[in-house]
Amino acid sequence: MEIKEENNQRRTLKKEYNFPKGERGKFYRPDAKLNLPVYLEPDLRDYFPDAESVNRALRCLLPVVSSQKAGPSLKKN
Repeated sequence: MEIKEENNQRRTLKKEYNFPKGERGKFYRPDAKLNLPVYLEPDLRDYFPDAESVNRALRCLLPVVSSQKAGPSLKKN
């Protein structure tokens, strides 16, 4: 694989790299909480202009969803 740098020079990536002093899991934090972005389709943005409106709509759906058998993507971790 080649990467084009800003000055138009090409650099080839090696197939394998050796990190003898690397520390596995150095930045891993098991208790870290992530707020991942959710991207709405353009037609939904008119109805849900901000995070609060999305959260309100999802909370209204919770009773309906919780009465059905929850699939893996609906279960709370």
